[in-house]
Amino acid sequence: MKKYLLLSLMLLSGILFTACGNKTEENTPDSEDNNKIDENVVDSTDNKSDEIIIEPKKEIEEVDTCENTIQKYLDWADKEWQWEEIKVWDNITVDYIWRLEDWTVFDTSIESIAKACWKYNEGGDYTQWLSFEVWSAWLIEWFNEWVVWMKLWQTKTVQFWPEKWYGEYDENLIITAPISEVWDVSQFKEWDTVYLWMWYPAKIVKITDKEVSFDMNSELAGKSLIFDITVKSIN
Repeated sequence: MKKYLLLSLMLLSGILFTACGNKTEENTPDSEDNNKIDENVVDSTDNKSDEIIIEPKKEIEEVDTCENTIQKYLDWADKEWQWEEIKVWDNITVDYIWRLEDWTVFDTSIESIAKACWKYNEGGDYTQWLSFEVWSAWLIEWFNEWVVWMKLWQTKTVQFWPEKWYGEYDENLIITAPISEVWDVSQFKEWDTVYLWMWYPAKIVKITDKEVSFDMNSELAGKSLIFDITVKSIN
């Protein structure tokens, strides 16, 4: 449910904000080698008795992290290029991963990565991939330049620095308003997202008895974006 916040300032009047044991071993009379324990079991002793409890060793299962899953995919992909290459106006389909340097994933068409990186959509179809016409109007220019001349089944990773996207972090985009000028601020808490002028996102970074501070920087400000893309078909 979106939240609404009204801030009435001398300089910004009428702005509407929407927020949306011990081990013992015992020999028995029947065997002098009873103290030899099979290497495949672990023994433990209850502190309240001399009884030796024999338990099977448990194998530790390796759980793939988001980073490991992406690395495995990239190691698997890009191994068997075909000579057919992408040209302007070709219709192509691609697999993609959109992420940050710290392996935070925003979106992906690859089901295993979506599940490992907490982006899985139960209603999504992970067999469709992303399809588009190269150099079509709806794609931004750099994406077209990137995929043109790629070959079928080729995988490419491209990193874009902050200045190409949301810019560097700007301290000047933090604004502070007297709490007396903020209507019904009690419904908000620090780090809630609100929308200035009905559309500009900002985060509440500080609430005191006297004032409220908002950060108008994008969450991606100062961060590099990384795209991994694999060409699946060329038509």
